[in-house]
Amino acid sequence: MQSAPEVRITGSGLVSALGASRKATLAAVKAGEVVRGKPFSFLADTPYSGCLAAQEQEPDLSNCTADRRMRKFMSRHAELAAVAAREALEEADLPARGIAPERIGLYAGVGLAAVDITVSTKLLYASLDEDGAFSMDRFNRDGLHTIHPLWSFHVLANMPACIVSVLEGIKGDNGIYTPWEDQTAFALLEAAHALHEGTIDAAVVVASDTPSHPASMVELASFGFIAPGEIVAPGAACLVLERPDTTAPIHPFSRLSNLCLCASENATPIDPLAPIIGRTLAAAPLMLAILGPALDLPCRLYGCSGHRFSFEAT
Repeated sequence: MQSAPEVRITGSGLVSALGASRKATLAAVKAGEVVRGKPFSFLADTPYSGCLAAQEQEPDLSNCTADRRMRKFMSRHAELAAVAAREALEEADLPARGIAPERIGLYAGVGLAAVDITVSTKLLYASLDEDGAFSMDRFNRDGLHTIHPLWSFHVLANMPACIVSVLEGIKGDNGIYTPWEDQTAFALLEAAHALHEGTIDAAVVVASDTPSHPASMVELASFGFIAPGEIVAPGAACLVLERPDTTAPIHPFSRLSNLCLCASENATPIDPLAPIIGRTLAAAPLMLAILGPALDLPCRLYGCSGHRFSFEAT
């Protein structure tokens, strides 16, 4: 079992299938809206024909990223993370309270990388030999020439954290945790320990995932991580954390205590928010920390790696 000391939330932000901010998501939930899923038509004759994704509820973030020059470097993971982080950091207002960029840590949870199907299909076809088998020589000679050089930025697990750090000017300690709920929960615990050890004065914990991408969805289903009828959806969430004695303004449900990550005998992933905003996997622990108390949901979930994450919020 791993645990962490109490921390204060001084800022939070999220993006869900129901809205591009915490406020918009909560308003949608209170209005009775829930995630809606549908199968991908091109998977109709496959074992994944019954898998459901929030295809028609992809949040529009086209006007949410201030630095449009950065968008060419941003995967959907990075885009979601950047929007959630901006909302949280705007609320926390760390510079106004004199917290230096070097004293702000960044801990990022990231789900499976998902690439545009058209792009990856061209790359793979160009990488096949005469017998139809994948050839590393063909991949190097022909496959890589079918994609834009910036494509690599869209598949690296560290890019959401990199993008957030550049956009927000964060220069402190950092860590990348991937790819399931369990790893994001560990990121949260690591941030809490770093705060109490005095390594940093504020921690930005952000997580994003796009399990509604067909490639990610198929991978999750093949591992048995999606229950029948369960809907996968895109999502991102961010918490700005500080030590309990911070003088920052009070945030609703501002204290997280009894943070715990332990092995579980329950082999089935369970997310209390799944029926409302869908399974967001890597983003789920932070989503639950923000929305769980407000919606009076159990503050615990069971991740894909066989761990239970729990906390108390006051």
